[in-house]
Amino acid sequence: MKNLIQIFAIIFIFIFAAGNISAQSEESTLIVSFQKVKLSDIGAANKLINEKFAPILNSLVDEGKLYSWGLFNHAWGDEWNVNVWYTAKDMDAFHIFWEEYMNRIDKQQPDAWKELRNYIQEHKDNIYTILNQHQLPPQK
Repeated sequence: MKNLIQIFAIIFIFIFAAGNISAQSEESTLIVSFQKVKLSDIGAANKLINEKFAPILNSLVDEGKLYSWGLFNHAWGDEWNVNVWYTAKDMDAFHIFWEEYMNRIDKQQPDAWKELRNYIQEHKDNIYTILNQHQLPPQK
């Protein structure tokens, strides 16, 4: 059952992760950060990510240091319920992005990670290679 849920999560990510990327034949990298958060804390964790992390992530995408990122939750499935994805050209580009991201978070939102960790019961990261993708329709 866990494998089936993971397959659905991967399909979901491949469909939605490439929102700002045009169709391409070159491989890119998808990093997914999964968190287990108590159901009663999901709203607070989402709010924190959207208020403190999103502006910095959006600016890094706008500057071309990251292809895209996104936050997703699930209505049913396994216990990994507050999740963030990042897409980058490759792992080297992701490492460069991550270092800059950590520097900006430390300067602009020094308590953000500590606050977020208060909601997270467990955490894991997965790294995937995107083999094929197509741009999403324009967002409203």
